[in-house]
Amino acid sequence: MFMKQDWLMRQIEVLAVAVAQLVFGKGGVEYDLKEEDGQTRSDGVERALAELIEQDRLGEAEDLLFAGLDGVDLAGLARALDFYQTANRLSDETLGRQGFTRQELLEGLREAVERYGIDIPGLV
Repeated sequence: MFMKQDWLMRQIEVLAVAVAQLVFGKGGVEYDLKEEDGQTRSDGVERALAELIEQDRLGEAEDLLFAGLDGVDLAGLARALDFYQTANRLSDETLGRQGFTRQELLEGLREAVERYGIDIPGLV
């Protein structure tokens, strides 16, 4: 079981980094709140996502994330990549308490990426 979880963790990381490199030209995917227009947007969706994750409300956070994914605004894609990398760093125990598995994280990340029309053949 441990090896499967470790494999899933690596797949989530590889997919997130590959999409970040493809779309944004960088390997890191931490969402930069000042990147778009120089103004901090930490009082918006990003802050709410971070707070929900911190409060062990991952399901609500994922719902909020997907409500803002329109398939056009790349800030939403960056937010999704950061969200799934952050969730992937949670322990198996923490994920389990919230009714999540690493497989579900990988599926959520794939769905988010697909909303933007991105398909990376042979990856995960």
